[in-house]
This record gives sequence, structure tokens and C-alpha cells, in this order.
Amino acid sequence: MTTTTPGPVARTATRFEVREGLPDDWDARTGDAPASLSARWIGLAQARIPGGLRTFGLYEDDRLAVAFCGGVQDAPTGHPRFDPYAVLSGASATDDVPLATEGPHPWKDADPAEVFPCCLVMFPNYETAPAGHGARDRALAGRFVAGLDAWARDNGARSVAYLYLRPDYPEFAGALRETGYTTIPMVERCDMRVTWNDFDGYLATLSRNRRTIARRELRETRERGIVVAERRVTGDEPELVRLRCNLIAKYGGTPDPEREAFSLRYLRDHFGADDLLLIEARRDGDLLAFSLFIRDGASWSVLMNGTDYDDPDASFTYFTTMFYRPAQLAPAAGVRTIGYGIGTIDAKRSRGCRTSTLQAAVRAIDPMGVTT
Repeated sequence: MTTTTPGPVARTATRFEVREGLPDDWDARTGDAPASLSARWIGLAQARIPGGLRTFGLYEDDRLAVAFCGGVQDAPTGHPRFDPYAVLSGASATDDVPLATEGPHPWKDADPAEVFPCCLVMFPNYETAPAGHGARDRALAGRFVAGLDAWARDNGARSVAYLYLRPDYPEFAGALRETGYTTIPMVERCDMRVTWNDFDGYLATLSRNRRTIARRELRETRERGIVVAERRVTGDEPELVRLRCNLIAKYGGTPDPEREAFSLRYLRDHFGADDLLLIEARRDGDLLAFSLFIRDGASWSVLMNGTDYDDPDASFTYFTTMFYRPAQLAPAAGVRTIGYGIGTIDAKRSRGCRTSTLQAAVRAIDPMGVTT
């Protein structure tokens, strides 16, 4: 009988790299990452990343195994949704879209000088997850975490914070916990699964009371002569910009027409007309409300909406453009999921959305070489 003793198993060499911006072939390297991690989505909102967007990547030979985007933040900015100090100190818990309301708040009593500079790991569209062919590999997740912690320490960071981590990557969450990160429930995200074949089927998924309300809202919309229809995004869209600024002002923000116009131009130029669904409500030609969705494969994601708050009839149009018309169109369009993001959870859940909890994670970095 002949026996063979197996030789040593060859191990693929790994290395950790940080680069400014995204690799030119980012989309080809990121595997089946969520759509909002694609280059076109990142480019839409990368200004949210402090100090300029960087790619943090673990490579196996020349293959991108695990990667995130982020930046280095030197001090608190006070932004309630993107400033780790606001989130981790508890300040964001009272925002109009409250974050980390249940805590813990590990930076509640922290002097900013103790935790900044902060290496912030965050994709800029309210969901963060590992990209790359090894995104669900537990061992590679651990190597990425160790590599980023070491880079942060070597570059003078006092902390590493992850915001908006999706819950469906348990391998990476486990690597963070085992490395000593504190994890915090951050915010609920809403998604609607399209399980129906027609609008009556959608209504059947709602409670009896909600079905009655939906039918009444649709009836009152028709009785007011309001027409709901979809079209493509074209030109500069000044009407959309105006209604978008109305919404921002209503909720305490500072309207910036140039920024809103830029976003619409970016969408038209980088996503293309076929991947943009604009649903409008008009009366006698006047725009009362709109919702704009982006298509990625079999999914729609709502990106922005706006309402003419000066017209009392506009109050009947929000749910129609945001929920009812998309629910009616989705089956024939081959859409299986509609992403509704964060905020107004009760309204979204009552109209058919399911929620998942996005997480934050943080740990301190000792510049003397001890990570705690």
C-alpha cells in the first residue's frame, strides 16, 4: 500500500494598501457588492467623505479581496449623519432622522482630541459593506481589519470608526467584534420586496386599515384632478430643483439649488435615462410632487423626492409618487426589491417595507502601538 504525505498548502500572499480615490477598474474588482458600492453611486456623494475619498484594500496577489471606502477626519464636523463624533457621542440621537438612539455611546464624554484624527470607514450612500471577491471570507475579513488598524496607527489616527454597516455580512461583523470593536445599532433601513403581480396584490400585503387609507388617498388624488405619471430625466429640470429645495428647507436644511442641479446632471450623465425612473404628480400641468428612483438590475432605490408645500393638494401626492405608483409599476418592470433607505420608518413600514438594522463600530488606536 502506498501512502502519500501531503506537502505544505500554498498560501496566497496578501497585502494591505491605501490609495486616493477609486481604482479605475473598481466595478470589475468588487464582485457582487451591493449596488450602492458601485463607482457611479460613490461618485454621486463622495463629497460626504472627509479629507478626500480613499480606498482601503486588502489584496491577494493582484486581486482585490476586501475593500472599503473612507477618509481621515481631523475633527468633528457636527454633521448629524456623517460625523462619527455626532453619532458615537449620542448627539445624533435627537436629529430629525435619529441615529444610535439606544446607545451605547462610547464617545459621550470623550474630548475630541482623544479620538481624532479618526479613520472613518463609510461608503457615502447610507450603507457600508465589504467589497471584493473575499467579502464573505472570515479569515480575509480579519486580515483587513488588522491591516487597517495598523495603517491608522502608523498614520497618526486615534480611532477607527465604521458607519452604516449592513447586517448581512456576519463574517466581517465577527472580525470586528473579535478584534475589540464596540458595535452600536445605528439606524433602521427600509426595503420593500415585490411579491405581487398587480396593484391589488400589493394592497393585499397591507393591513386592512392601511388598504382603506391607500384607496382613500388615491381617490382623493384623482378627485383633485391630479395626474400621476412617469417620465425620463431631461435637461436642467428647474422644477425638480425647486421642489427639492422646498423639502430641504422644510426639514431645517440649507437649500442649495446649484448642488441639487449638479446631482441631477450627474445622474443623467452617469446613470443614463434607462436607469432613472421619475414619477411626478401634476395638476393642470403644475408639478406638485416627484420621486426619483435609480435602477440596478432587479432593484429600484429611491434617491430623492420633493413636494410643493405651498399647495395644500400636494399633501395627497407624496405616498402616491413614493409608494403606490412604484408598487404598481414594479412587477411588469421586473423589479423585485425597492430600497427606501433610512428615515420615516413608520410610514415606510406601514406601506409594505421591511427593516434591517445598520450598525456602527469603533475602537481606539493608541499611537504608541497598542490598539484598544
